[in-house]
Amino acid sequence: MAKLRLYIDMLLAVFVTTTALSGSAHCSCIERGMAEGGSKPTYGSYLKLPELLACQAPITDVHDEQLFIIVHQAFELWFKLIIHDITSVRNIFHGKGWKHVVLHTAINRLQRAAMVLRLAVEQFHILETMPPLNFMDFRHVLAGMSGCQSLQFRMMEKLFGINHRHEYKGQSYMDKMNTEDKEVLQKYPDQDDGGTLLDVVQAWLESTPGIDDRQFWDKYRQNENVDLSSLLDQSAYKKGSWQMSQRSLQGALLIMLHQDKPEFQLPYQLLTLLMDIDVALMKWRSTHIQMVHRMIGQKQGTGGTGGTSGYEYLRATYSDDYKAFGDLFKITTYLRPRAEIPELATQHG
Repeated sequence: MAKLRLYIDMLLAVFVTTTALSGSAHCSCIERGMAEGGSKPTYGSYLKLPELLACQAPITDVHDEQLFIIVHQAFELWFKLIIHDITSVRNIFHGKGWKHVVLHTAINRLQRAAMVLRLAVEQFHILETMPPLNFMDFRHVLAGMSGCQSLQFRMMEKLFGINHRHEYKGQSYMDKMNTEDKEVLQKYPDQDDGGTLLDVVQAWLESTPGIDDRQFWDKYRQNENVDLSSLLDQSAYKKGSWQMSQRSLQGALLIMLHQDKPEFQLPYQLLTLLMDIDVALMKWRSTHIQMVHRMIGQKQGTGGTGGTSGYEYLRATYSDDYKAFGDLFKITTYLRPRAEIPELATQHG
């Protein structure tokens, strides 16, 4: 019931927002249209509903093919919004140190991205209302098509910082993409614009106040139950399977340890949201995998999966390797009770 209420609330929010925008005399697009002698836009013309509703073109007469198309088109619209928001967050952090990042804006947009991903998970349950036999009635027309070909989903992964997808039985997901999409993906995201969200957050964490307080680290590592070698000794760090830089890991740990202090409260919310997004994305993968298993069993995927079942192919993507901020999950290994956390030598405002 709570999930259904969340879904309804999101739809209502979209309806209210778009209705308000379509009727607002202050909307720049409306003012521009009226200045050019055009008629005042309506709800339908502002949202381009005739064009949007003409985008569903079933190939067969099977009733549930319409459902299949609409759900996947909705996924792509949500992916577009996530890319829009995460790109803006990346830009907020790009080239800025600790005191120059507008955290409350970044947090707001990350919260929305996490919520949209959770909503996308619920859309799979709508698709599951289609009996597998109904899907079999039109699945044959999908030959050659695959979710692996979703350019926006791959862009979203890369923008977060998931850059290295494993091959499955010698096959890369990019083998299934057309040449144009492959070229776009190979150049995305542009490093001149800051690269990935992981890149810019990592650079920001390296500027965390107190990170060079050797007295603090010396005291904190005295506890025999917490081995900080990977975080403080370069040789030990290199032996680990870390993705983030050693200095950024130190910054993340400082934020987690001092989350109650005013100057670290918003940074801690940020780290929590980054992990929330990773969790939401993993839930999306898990739900997708189970939905595919329910619909086609062990059949080979329509896009071709190297002679293996679509289910087995997707299962290979469900691992910690597909978390952008997996290191933040591991950093909690080094937390100790508040009573055992030494004070930083200098107060940082």
